[in-house]
Amino acid sequence: MNNRIISTAFVLAAMLALAGGLRADEEALKTLSEGGITVSYPAHMEVQAKRILAISKDSIQPSVDIHRQTIALLSNADSMSKDIANLLGADEKTAKIKDRLLAYKVKSEALVQCFSNFRLVKTGDAIGAGGVDAGVLHVRYDKAKNEFNMVIDQNNTDPDTLKRSYFPVFVNADGTIRAESKLVEMAIDFLGSSKAMIIAPVHDTVGYTMVQELYVFYPLSRWFNEGVSGWVTRFVVTKTNPKLAQLANDLLAVNEQSKQVRDKINLIAWPQKAFQNLNAPFFDPVIEAAQSQYSVELISNLLGKDGPRLLPKIMSGVNYNSNADIETICTAIKKATEKDFKPIILTYVPNDIRSGMQSGEAAKLIKQAEAQVQEKKWGDAANKLRRALQMTPEDVNTRLNLAWIEREVNERLDSEVQVFIAARLLKPGSSSFHMLAESVEGNYVLGRLAILLGDIGSAKKFIEPVLALKPDHQDAKRAMEDIRKLQDASKPVQ
Repeated sequence: MNNRIISTAFVLAAMLALAGGLRADEEALKTLSEGGITVSYPAHMEVQAKRILAISKDSIQPSVDIHRQTIALLSNADSMSKDIANLLGADEKTAKIKDRLLAYKVKSEALVQCFSNFRLVKTGDAIGAGGVDAGVLHVRYDKAKNEFNMVIDQNNTDPDTLKRSYFPVFVNADGTIRAESKLVEMAIDFLGSSKAMIIAPVHDTVGYTMVQELYVFYPLSRWFNEGVSGWVTRFVVTKTNPKLAQLANDLLAVNEQSKQVRDKINLIAWPQKAFQNLNAPFFDPVIEAAQSQYSVELISNLLGKDGPRLLPKIMSGVNYNSNADIETICTAIKKATEKDFKPIILTYVPNDIRSGMQSGEAAKLIKQAEAQVQEKKWGDAANKLRRALQMTPEDVNTRLNLAWIEREVNERLDSEVQVFIAARLLKPGSSSFHMLAESVEGNYVLGRLAILLGDIGSAKKFIEPVLALKPDHQDAKRAMEDIRKLQDASKPVQ
């Protein structure tokens, strides 16, 4: 019995000694601090610590400060969420709006904690342990690639975990800093560097709420989504922190670059981002940004100083209506303001497109495209149909023909996007289409449309002939697999 007691006492003493040793190691870490940045290091690494502090102050601290400003702004998440919900005519969404804002705040808190606190770690020790436990920052060593992978765990940001979080800087046995040349790049990859990030959580939350919570997401009502999101963001940010008013205005208001493309703005034909092909050769990011800013201008001019009263009334006429098209939105606006908004939005359409709408130019362009199709002048025909859709963007038949012709010129991604838009625009009972000519690719396009609509019979009718003529048609093979999945899903559960 005595031997057992002695043995147990020895083990406890050893454990206490080990724990004491660990605490001693932690206490042995020295620190350097300046401007809100702290570097912890073993005594023999002071030179490296000073180097990291200098790098951090010059290149990383500005990005950290951006997140500090984000945290300060979102510290008012309770009042901000109420304001956003009220302006969107959706008080029932207040709690969800607040949760989303706080999620952004927590993310910024985690980033600030990690990149305000650097710790020098021996590379060999980190490799031997397979990584480093740095609180919210998970660091794992990949032996095959001889590199450390870092991921911030946003699902584990309790105060204790956050408090012990830091960014590890690995020091090699020869005293050099591992990947020193990439340190700033790695930090900025996590942090970002644009001041737009300060108000981005508000803008994203408003946009998310409109689309995901209130279902305001018609393919061609992006002008409304962007305009309302921008107006609400500017209003809420300015009210919460007037010092950020200029930043919000600089980001959301029309600027000099946008003014240069004013004559190319066509808000009625501007698709939602989910319905866009950002890799298309005709996609222009300058026009894209300008259309967003002009959408904010359009809604701002509509609401004027009476926005807090008018906007909830307008939103009540479109909320929970995923088919809220231009007519629905204009009806809601007229009910709230007594203004006929349709002529106003048409001032954000190019003059030549407006003239074409009045003269019926779209129909002429379609006929010209049909003639060019017969001559296999695919590129010319596609351009004619694209212009026609600037005038009649809801013309599903023209969009499907464009989708087919784009496949002939190897614009397959944009073709799929056009079919996606067509399926979403299609009104109940509108299922008769006139293709400009018989073609294998036209059959494929109609088959893809049928799949998106869940019409298995029509989908097989169009896709099977494609595979009969072209057994190696890869897209048709994938389409047939989609058809099988739809068939399996429709089978009754045994």
